[in-house]
Amino acid sequence: MFAGLTVIVTSEVDVSAVSVAVQATSPRPYCILALATSGPSAGIRTNGAPNADFSGCNVMSNGDATCNGHNLGADHGDAHGRNDGCGVARTSNAPKVLDPYSALADNIPPDPCNGVYHPIPTKKNDAAPLPPINTGVGWKDTVQICGDAQLSGDLMLTQDTTLIIYNGQLDTNGHTLQTAAGVGATVVFSGSNGGSYTHAPTGGGTLDIAAPTSGPWSGMALYQDPGLTSGVDISAAGNSPTWDVTGVAYFPHASVTFSGAVNKSSNGHSCFNLVVDNLLINGTASILAHGECAKAGVTQPTGQAPSRGKLVS
Repeated sequence: MFAGLTVIVTSEVDVSAVSVAVQATSPRPYCILALATSGPSAGIRTNGAPNADFSGCNVMSNGDATCNGHNLGADHGDAHGRNDGCGVARTSNAPKVLDPYSALADNIPPDPCNGVYHPIPTKKNDAAPLPPINTGVGWKDTVQICGDAQLSGDLMLTQDTTLIIYNGQLDTNGHTLQTAAGVGATVVFSGSNGGSYTHAPTGGGTLDIAAPTSGPWSGMALYQDPGLTSGVDISAAGNSPTWDVTGVAYFPHASVTFSGAVNKSSNGHSCFNLVVDNLLINGTASILAHGECAKAGVTQPTGQAPSRGKLVS
């Protein structure tokens, strides 16, 4: 038995909880990257492209992106600046994507040409004919071309080939340059700025090449030396010549007009990536059949794209 005084004290305690959410990011690969370092502020633009089809791809501009009347059909359109209409899902103010391929320039051998670069004769008696190696003779392993390269007929590359063109173009000249099954090729444009040099693929015909799947040029089909800033623009990418290309096409200081359909190489996997300074998309520009970049030896340009927010406390 207990007898005494019992005192019960009660009090109220306020308990508060604070949750903080931050913007999360996740890696996003891009099939088109516009570096937007020297051209128009809109790294990606359209000009009457109602039939453009980049479905299954993501596109990124390190500047603005402006698509009037059509969203390109790209799964995601991201821009470091303002995105005005590019992509099914659109993001503005995305982090810039660094140039992923500039360091590959270290693989380019020194210019062996001693200042002599052979131009394509514009008339029969205008200049000496191109040396045989400039026309496709003996193209295997590492080939160094001084001046313009111009095919004299259809050419099938049957061995892995790195074609390095110093101060010249690759003119398919109405013919087809093709890699055989299991064979990889990289076309490199290098040289110097100034003069009237063109550092790009030109001409009718078809460029039907697959990049090597291993080695120093793994995944790289077309490479423009990042030291080049003149003679680098391309006015009809995918159309003149026709591009059937597996791998990366890298033109970091070029203003490129994309006006054709890029299909995979006849003997390559389904993967195409384009890196340019700025891109104007015309007409029926499209990238056909993709999703096999890992098999093609390609490491795609990748950025950190915004995703769902997450709680941190």
